[in-house]
Amino acid sequence: MRQLTMIAFLLALVATAGHAQQANPQTGTNQQAGEPAEKKVNPPRPLNQPEAEFSPEARKKQINGRCLIGLRVDVEGKPQDINVVRCTDPVFAQNSLDTVKKYRFKPATTQDGKPVTANITVETSFWRDGARDPGLPIRWGFSSPPGISSSAPDADGVYPLTQMITPPAMEHFSDEGYGNVAFHMTGNGACDIVLTIDAKGKPINEQAPHCEKAVLELPAARSLLKSHYKPGSVNGKPVPVKVSVHLELGEFTSSE
Repeated sequence: MRQLTMIAFLLALVATAGHAQQANPQTGTNQQAGEPAEKKVNPPRPLNQPEAEFSPEARKKQINGRCLIGLRVDVEGKPQDINVVRCTDPVFAQNSLDTVKKYRFKPATTQDGKPVTANITVETSFWRDGARDPGLPIRWGFSSPPGISSSAPDADGVYPLTQMITPPAMEHFSDEGYGNVAFHMTGNGACDIVLTIDAKGKPINEQAPHCEKAVLELPAARSLLKSHYKPGSVNGKPVPVKVSVHLELGEFTSSE
């Protein structure tokens, strides 16, 4: 059996010194109104990372999985307020919590070396050779693109998705990194991307996506452009259809 436990930081880092709050530059600023900006904060660093053990339930199911755990690292480098953000299967939750409780860190510090508390996320991954990987529950749906006032095709013969059109269908979603990025967020990683699915089912003309976080835009667009579709149709004839595609992570439920 081969087992791996990973730790991932800087996904949701918010350090606190007095009443000031400032996020790590990679995640933007989370500063309360009227509060002075704190200096840049150096994130916590792990000093020890004990491996999480497979639970009997996980062994019985013969599945691999992972959890995203939220916590606050205090000024002594100890984890506090530990909580499950999400797990690919509930059987990994308790062992992940128990393991993260044992982590110890070098605390976050201001540039002048003052220890401060910091909120971070940690990923615990459970891997056994030969076990099944259930993957990530990614959902999608098609809707009319914004600003549509007519069901008529445009000058290029592209129809907007309306009730007059038999909509395209996703035959195979190709995850090109979207799921992994969305997994590490506290939200559900929602994205809305406008594209055209031509009469052969090929996605083209992807437009600027609108995502919950900007970091999702490239992998979401790439995933949709690599996916396979059944084309939309009018009176049974395949036609190019312009659609808005909504992507998000679904519920992480038991595989039983």
